[in-house]
Amino acid sequence: MLAMRTELVSGAAVETVLDEWGVVHRADPHATPFVSPGWARAWMRHWAPRARPWVLLVRDGSRLAGVAPLTLQRFGPLRLLGMLGKEPGDYWDVVAAPADRAAVSAAVADELVRRRHEWDAGILSCLVPGTATAGAFSSAGLQIMDRPGVACPAIALPATWDGYLAMLPRGRRGNLRRHLRRLDEGEVQLREVRDSAELPSALARWQDLRESQWDERGRSLNPTHRTNRFREFLLEAVQALVPLGHALVWEFRVDGHTAGMYVNFVDARSYYWYLGGFDPAHSALGIGKIAIAAGIRQSIQCGRVRYDFTRGPEPYKYWYGATDRTAPSIVVGSSRTRSRAALIGARAENARRAHVAAGGAGRLSALLARRAKDPAKNDRRGSTAPG
Repeated sequence: MLAMRTELVSGAAVETVLDEWGVVHRADPHATPFVSPGWARAWMRHWAPRARPWVLLVRDGSRLAGVAPLTLQRFGPLRLLGMLGKEPGDYWDVVAAPADRAAVSAAVADELVRRRHEWDAGILSCLVPGTATAGAFSSAGLQIMDRPGVACPAIALPATWDGYLAMLPRGRRGNLRRHLRRLDEGEVQLREVRDSAELPSALARWQDLRESQWDERGRSLNPTHRTNRFREFLLEAVQALVPLGHALVWEFRVDGHTAGMYVNFVDARSYYWYLGGFDPAHSALGIGKIAIAAGIRQSIQCGRVRYDFTRGPEPYKYWYGATDRTAPSIVVGSSRTRSRAALIGARAENARRAHVAAGGAGRLSALLARRAKDPAKNDRRGSTAPG
């Protein structure tokens, strides 16, 4: 291994390194679809076009060894580093192959120290559970403020479907068997949408059903989920990820009509429950429960080790046997005066859970707190009960 060197790619130039980024992403078994180049491209074009991509590339000679997909954006007097792809994505982290991870994380941290005059604070939430990134940043001399971790319920999958059912109380086992029988016996049909030309209409149906489900229940749907912007972002993301086997667009049909649409993400290790909706006229069938159970069963058959419900401790997730994994969230600062002031203010805000008095570091902390509000309360979904 040669000495690692780090370079910054920002703005539109990020498009030129996406192919290399993809090679690194495929080599990292812990990299989720939410830090893939396909997700990043869709996010830059549709979700946050005003956020300036600020991506650190770590090279071992000419070989790209790692990627830190960040953004840089001004909020009042603060220049804040954020996470490229996060919101409405889930987990974030540095991307690197296992053999390179320690050296890449250290190189990213050193580069952040070297470029400390270009940023004031960094907001990194919902890091991959178990990550060593925060430790690498601290070892390099960056200041780290821990924020409340995010509960991410998940099921550690056994080797067989029967083994999974054995983890559940008897009543739940019977309930899941009854729901899957509707699928296995043809009362409900599952069709996976793979054709890129069909994905636009599938995502339109997905959004319509999602709105109908929430409106019928009289509950508040995240307003962004009703927008063309959200549908166009997700469409481009799944068009990039479906061919790679990292996105699943499932259509459930009853009597020849669409009864439910679900968009979820997968990799070799995990299934990531994301978003879906069903026709209220078919609520008695439990389409949402069928979708979750089918995803668990398929994941076991594929050899995945985890069914990840992602952010938020909604009660329904634990019904399936999920237990909490905690995703760390941190605020990063440097030795510079403005950065130290921002972190002091953020610590005060974190302790008081309220706006601080205006003026000086108070204004800085209020800005920082508005940007870095408790990520567990900033779920992209709102409530996510599947029905």
